[in-house]
Amino acid sequence: MMTIGIHYNGTIAVLDLKGKFIKGQGGHQLQILIDKVLTAGTNKVLLNLTDVPIIDSMGIGEIVRAYTKVHGAGGVLKLVGLTDRVYGALRITQLLDLIESHKTEEDAVGSFGKEKKGRPRKKDKDQQSDSE
Repeated sequence: MMTIGIHYNGTIAVLDLKGKFIKGQGGHQLQILIDKVLTAGTNKVLLNLTDVPIIDSMGIGEIVRAYTKVHGAGGVLKLVGLTDRVYGALRITQLLDLIESHKTEEDAVGSFGKEKKGRPRKKDKDQQSDSE
C-alpha cells in the first residue's frame, strides 16, 4: 500500500512517497496533494521516492501528470532518492530527460532556483535552430 506524507523544507513542498507505486496505489492521492499544494500557493514540489522500491507504468504516468500540473501552474517539480529499480524505469522511459532528479533532499532543495531550460540532449540542435 502506497502512503504519501508531506513536509515543507522552506518554501518547497516535499511529498514523501512510501511503498510500491503501482496500479491502484497512490496515484489519486498524489494528484489530490499536488492540487492542495498548488492551491496553497506553493509551486516548488519535490517528490521523495526514497522509500519506493518499484514503480510501474501507472506510477510513471502519475509522475508525468503531477509534473504537467506543477509546470502548468508555473512551478517546478523535481525527484529525489530514486532506488535502482525506479531509476531504471524512469531512465528507460526518458522521463529523467524531462524531470531533474537528485540523490539527497538537501541537494534537490539547493537546486531550486538554478533550473535550466531543458537539459542538453541530442534534440538541442533542432531547438537551437528554432531559437536562432
